[in-house]
Amino acid sequence: MERIEDALLTANDQFYRALSLADLSAMTRLWVNTPDAVCQHPGSAPLYGWDAIYASWRSIFEHQGPLRVWATDVRVRVFGQTAEVTCLENVDTGQVAGSGILQTRATNLFRRVGGAWKLLEHHAAPTRTGVQRLEPFSAN
Repeated sequence: MERIEDALLTANDQFYRALSLADLSAMTRLWVNTPDAVCQHPGSAPLYGWDAIYASWRSIFEHQGPLRVWATDVRVRVFGQTAEVTCLENVDTGQVAGSGILQTRATNLFRRVGGAWKLLEHHAAPTRTGVQRLEPFSAN
């Protein structure tokens, strides 16, 4: 049997994979498709309800396309049928805004629905010192 924390880490990884691939179908499968869903992209007002969230992801994916996004410093807390995953989001901006890695802090709330963990809320914001721009990793 899969540990709850492992299932949540997998769900969180799937979110960042869908974001990286600009995969709207995968993103749709990951979210609760309900009016109580909430999404706040960095620097934006919160979006309430699945319809508004879906429209935002569709627009982002159409205008931005795929980009590399991954989570580090990932922490999981479980509260029954709800769980919180916090992480540092790393966005390789080389394709859209020049070189470098932007970092934001994210909180992803999940709700257990039919045995699967679905995103209920995503909130991403600049870190305390602001959005971090790091140089890309170099093996040299």
